[in-house]
Amino acid sequence: MSRSGVVLVGGAGAAGMAAALAAARAGAEVVLVEESPRVGGTVADCLIHTIGGLFDDAGELLNGGLPAELADALRRADPATGKRRIGRAWVLDADPDVYRAVVTQWLTKAGVRVLCGARIVRATEANGRVVSATVNRAGEAHEFPARAVIDATGTAEVVRLLGGSLLQPGPTRMAGGLVLRLRGVTPGALAPPRGVAVVRALRSAAADGRLPVECAHAWLDKGLRPDEVFLKLLVSTPADWREREAELTRNALAAGGRVTDFLQGVAGFAGAAVFRVGRLGVREGGRVRGEYTLSGDDVRQGGRFPDAACRCAWPVELWDARSGVSLDYLPAGTWYEVPLRALKVAGIANLWAAGKCLSADAEAQASARIAGCCWAMGEAAGRAAAE
Repeated sequence: MSRSGVVLVGGAGAAGMAAALAAARAGAEVVLVEESPRVGGTVADCLIHTIGGLFDDAGELLNGGLPAELADALRRADPATGKRRIGRAWVLDADPDVYRAVVTQWLTKAGVRVLCGARIVRATEANGRVVSATVNRAGEAHEFPARAVIDATGTAEVVRLLGGSLLQPGPTRMAGGLVLRLRGVTPGALAPPRGVAVVRALRSAAADGRLPVECAHAWLDKGLRPDEVFLKLLVSTPADWREREAELTRNALAAGGRVTDFLQGVAGFAGAAVFRVGRLGVREGGRVRGEYTLSGDDVRQGGRFPDAACRCAWPVELWDARSGVSLDYLPAGTWYEVPLRALKVAGIANLWAAGKCLSADAEAQASARIAGCCWAMGEAAGRAAAE
């Protein structure tokens, strides 16, 4: 691979930041392009306070490198950060704002050039390589010679520029999510068995029409502060969700307001109020065609690969706006590997995809898309792109 040009990374979420950091640490010149005003991606923008994918089912770290560094840095930055078991999986509870501060500092220290409020709008290919890419920022176009390009947008926005043949057909439309951060809740309001009673009250209200039917699968979880609760709403994401994102967000926010009003009549929630609203989260918005397509069978059977990029042990987590979430856990003690070939876009020598838009079937993507695994995938893609 030519060592001239820059490693251009699209998307400053978990996979994109990890890719940028890994490539920069390997000595490459890196440009990280993010459409939002700040870096942080789904975890920070969508208010994800439970970082999954870092641990196996025994609560041990699955991957070294950047995922392990992240867990350690978040613990040191905020004493409220801590490992917690949810169901049969382990997560790292972390404040989204602390997460953003930590990763922002990392990118600065690594010398990554970060362009926020920008998009990659054109990619030029010649002889099976991306030779250059154009970034639009504040109405101005900037062209960069490409050493390598990594699509970490989560929805394959960069790969789309080179044609639909590089994408897998018929993506599964998993429900998205909108998170509201509530404060003013009585400490312990969700502690067992009170939390079960609150959830049952929500289900009953949605069933008898006091709440919209889409609120039947609203999810509540304790926050990082004693008086804090995170409320997650399921949001249907149709094929045209990009054009309708503002409308979908408004509708979900209106539903969230009704849920909050309802909760104020439940014990422990009289003083609850919305403190912050996250961005609409899209779980599945397009997957690339890679040199290998990770499958649900690979996930369940603990697949191993000679070109392993990272390990993952998260269940196959499918969200449906009508039926809610289904979790298919891996057998006890099982983890699987994501091969580097699943991050390599087929037919383009220097084009990679890491994170939610990796080359995988719908079931495998529903496991591998989790933030901790995205950090590990991004690190592997960044290292490979810098070679």
